[in-house]
Amino acid sequence: MATMQTFGLKAVLALALWTVPAVVSATQVYFVWRAGTWADAIRTAMPEWYVWGLLAPFIIAADHRWLDRLPPTRRIAAHIPLGIAVTLVAMAVTYAALDALKARWLPDSALRFFSQQSLGAAMTYAFIVGISVAISYAARARQREQEAARLALHSAQLETHLAEAKLRLLQAQLHPHFLFNAFNTISALTETDPRTARRIMDRLATLLRSSLEHAGRQEVTVREELRFLEDYLSIERLRFEDRLTVDVCVEEGLADALVPSFVLQPLVENAIRHGTGPLLRHGHVRVSIRRAAGRLVLEVEDDGVGLPAGWRLEDHSGVGLSNIAHRLEELYGAQHTFAVRDRPDGGVRVELSVPYRV
Repeated sequence: MATMQTFGLKAVLALALWTVPAVVSATQVYFVWRAGTWADAIRTAMPEWYVWGLLAPFIIAADHRWLDRLPPTRRIAAHIPLGIAVTLVAMAVTYAALDALKARWLPDSALRFFSQQSLGAAMTYAFIVGISVAISYAARARQREQEAARLALHSAQLETHLAEAKLRLLQAQLHPHFLFNAFNTISALTETDPRTARRIMDRLATLLRSSLEHAGRQEVTVREELRFLEDYLSIERLRFEDRLTVDVCVEEGLADALVPSFVLQPLVENAIRHGTGPLLRHGHVRVSIRRAAGRLVLEVEDDGVGLPAGWRLEDHSGVGLSNIAHRLEELYGAQHTFAVRDRPDGGVRVELSVPYRV
């Protein structure tokens, strides 16, 4: 039912479309030739346009079905024989209709009628083909736009997934315990020391932003890694006040050396949380980066409580140390070392070395 209604609507629109040039042509016949009545002008001018109105759907269908994918020159060449055949049919049907309607200005022979109407018929055919080509190119343009929109949507979805992956990586690198402590400290200082609370919030925002920037990179320069570490330490110093000292010692000329991203912050966080954090006294953490025998050596040591008895990296390491160990294995294979051991004078020393590269 819906299909029949659609077909009927299209037929009415087509009739209205072809009636317009038919009326214009009849008006021209009546006022320019000035012979006969308005009915004579209608009988003379309108049959030709209605014939083309009937043929136009078949011309457009043939163009779209068989010629649409041809290159422009071959498409035009293919329309030449088709156009000759269609215009001959159109003129023959028009002549028969005019003869049946006893049109006033019908030539005395079919040959004369064909010679007079051939140019106009060819131009009408070319006009219909032009409309058909315009429709097909417009459809292709819409298709390209839709494809571009789909690609843009797909790209946006990929960017969203990438952002989510970065956030998951950030969540794995920044221990929830640290974030909880930071937010708890901000909450506690909001009323008693708003200035310090704002400073911690600023540092935390910088830290999170740096984490997202680092998330897509497996290696960064020592300079970038130390900048990220300093953002983290600035928060911890505000939290612990005078109970924590962190020294960072970097051998000269190593700022552009490459290190695994997010490697120092979790090591220092471990040293503070498990080493110096439980102490009632002042705690000290030392970070050093040096070059030795063509390798880059990073050390993090604390003067805290040390390792539990029987502790082994392979069996007892937490999420932070396990992530670092797995990443080092994937990045460097057998070309790296990673060790966690007690210090002779108390506390823990973590040492890792990777190939020196800039």
